Amino acid sequence: MAFWIHHVQASYACTMMRVFILLLGLLVAVGALAEVFRWVDEEGVIHFSDRPHEGAEIVTLLEAQTFSAPAAPSRRKKAEPETDSDEFVDYKGLRIISPGQDEVLWNTGGTVNVQVDPEPQLQAGHSVQLFLDGQMVNALAGGQRNFQLTEVFRGTHSLRAEIHDANGTGLFQSTAITFTVQQTSVQNPNNPTGPR
Repeated sequence: MAFWIHHVQASYACTMMRVFILLLGLLVAVGALAEVFRWVDEEGVIHFSDRPHEGAEIVTLLEAQTFSAPAAPSRRKKAEPETDSDEFVDYKGLRIISPGQDEVLWNTGGTVNVQVDPEPQLQAGHSVQLFLDGQMVNALAGGQRNFQLTEVFRGTHSLRAEIHDANGTGLFQSTAITFTVQQTSVQNPNNPTGPR
């Protein structure tokens, strides 16, 4: 019998605790709906309070402003195939083989040969586009892997390649590489063997 009485007392205490938490939650919610008072003191400082003050006016609060962020765009790696073929290529890689990363090219006459390696090979209708210093400069269709860029002058340049489908949608992008084009100077004042 003592056990049963103890059990009833514990159950009653638990129920009372739940009621207390519920009432506390309601009290907080009602407090959030309380009035706000605004007044200006003798020094011109504006004050706000939840308690009335002599000369205070009631401030009507607007509903809190909220913001829903748009969904983040997803990176496209592949697109739906254009043809009715069941075989679709999911590109695993695209490397720029030549020029190499940080390679220095001497006396090119403004021409740079570029070789790319898509993995697997390009699907029919897809092309590789080259971007030199952020600007598209060339596009190759089919199985071509070699490009010849012209008017690439002295200096350091960045180069990247992208695979596009027939609609121009980007499917895969290579890592950008940098290379430098140098020209031999015949009037180099620092050349110890040059004319004086």
